[in-house]
Amino acid sequence: MNWPASASRLASVSLFAVSLLGLTTSCEEANDLGLELPGTSPISSQFLDLPIATYTVRQQPVETVNSNQVLVGRLRDTKVGTTTAQAYLNLQYNSYLSPADSLPSKFTGVKLDSVVLSIGFDKVYGTTSQPLRFDLGALNQPLDDRTVYNSASAAPASSVLLTNLSAPLNRAIQVKQRTVASSTTDTTTRLITTTVIDRVLRVRLLKYAATTALANSVFTALQSASFNQEKLDAVWKGIALTPSAGFADNIVAFNRSYNSRVVFYFSGTNASGYKSKFHSYSVVAGPLPTDARTTGPKYFTQLTTDFSGTALASLSSAGQQINSTATDGYTYLQDGTGLATRLEFQGLETLLNNKEQAVNRAELLLPIKQNTNGLFPYLGNRANENAGNNPRDRSDPRINSIQLYEVDASNQPLTRIVGATSYERLVQEELSSQNGQSMVTSVGNPAAARLYPSYDMLEYYSIPLTEYLQAYLQNRLDGERPSALLLSPILRDNPNLTLNRAQLDTKGIKLRVYYSKLR
Repeated sequence: MNWPASASRLASVSLFAVSLLGLTTSCEEANDLGLELPGTSPISSQFLDLPIATYTVRQQPVETVNSNQVLVGRLRDTKVGTTTAQAYLNLQYNSYLSPADSLPSKFTGVKLDSVVLSIGFDKVYGTTSQPLRFDLGALNQPLDDRTVYNSASAAPASSVLLTNLSAPLNRAIQVKQRTVASSTTDTTTRLITTTVIDRVLRVRLLKYAATTALANSVFTALQSASFNQEKLDAVWKGIALTPSAGFADNIVAFNRSYNSRVVFYFSGTNASGYKSKFHSYSVVAGPLPTDARTTGPKYFTQLTTDFSGTALASLSSAGQQINSTATDGYTYLQDGTGLATRLEFQGLETLLNNKEQAVNRAELLLPIKQNTNGLFPYLGNRANENAGNNPRDRSDPRINSIQLYEVDASNQPLTRIVGATSYERLVQEELSSQNGQSMVTSVGNPAAARLYPSYDMLEYYSIPLTEYLQAYLQNRLDGERPSALLLSPILRDNPNLTLNRAQLDTKGIKLRVYYSKLR
């Protein structure tokens, strides 16, 4: 083998002293809330819950080119519909991972013994008891380096080579691992045998007539002393992996791995006259690890969701929305499919100038419908409650992957010009100001929802909005006020591609505002 095995929490926002009718309010001790309130005079702390109108929105296509995962399969879900994932991958001649001196051209009397297409996976959506059934095709042209591909890109033209292939997803294999004895007097290294799940899809190309001819053509090209990328593209331009017709049991996520390759096993005699059957040469056929010495070939995943037969059937194009009353009081967020939740704050007109009251904290609370992560895991990571006050001590927002976009009435993100670059407006983290400038109108530090466990209620997401609410009310957003906020799992520079989902219980969604009456 030739591959290496916070925020300015105390800034006052005045409240309308009267007319909080229709809003839920409560009183709590300031010390119980942990509020950092100035002064020593008696202060009462209260909160009010502002209602929010909610909608499920279909967003614009998801970025899938060269993501950390490649998705293949089809899965039917009664809540959202049927999602189909198809992968298209270029092949790559890579002299770093397979040196030129291991090419078949460096040997004499070569004989091809086996050719194996392999690609590793790390996640399965749906059942693992049923194999992935897929078709293997060859691209008619490599993916264009200058073309931007996303989840809605048209499938490139390809020729089907094999249909209804079966790839087991729960096959157990025996592997040997080295271990060191735990005794302080015995440091002997031993080999132990353990049972693990084989997380590699393999297709033996010489097993089928349609792929034998292709494999032999590539091997002939490998015997050329001037073999390069152009010669590889001339005989095999790329791979198409698509779910078989009628299949709808699972979708497999193939991850970055050194298993992403086509391996040619052959026998031959090297320059020293040594003859062996144990030579191999590999070409790259998928996403390489991020720590690889070189980048891999271009690839992307096409994702389509058929919403017909569900409450979301009217979401036929990007930007469309459907009220939560039409979806039994729930809204959806899902990566890959592009589903998001529109949040329209109500009751903000009650927050007007009043020097006797001040906002201390604002928090968006988003309860999850219980037991809805059986098919698709929840979005985001659980909050680290032992982390420090600085959000940077907590989990990475790109991993949490639930953000708030400021959008217009058509659910299109508003933009902000910083320097000469236009950025989509995202609610920023509750970080301390820099050089006296508010972080509300900055870019690059999007706020991320944290998933919290709860012992007396359902699990929920929480997003601090103290500084953002203050800037909104005081018209300091450096641009027009948004029509709504869009709670979305899509972050343009997030390299992860998943189908993780959250189903929110809209009856409990609220903007909770803690305030104090100063006397």
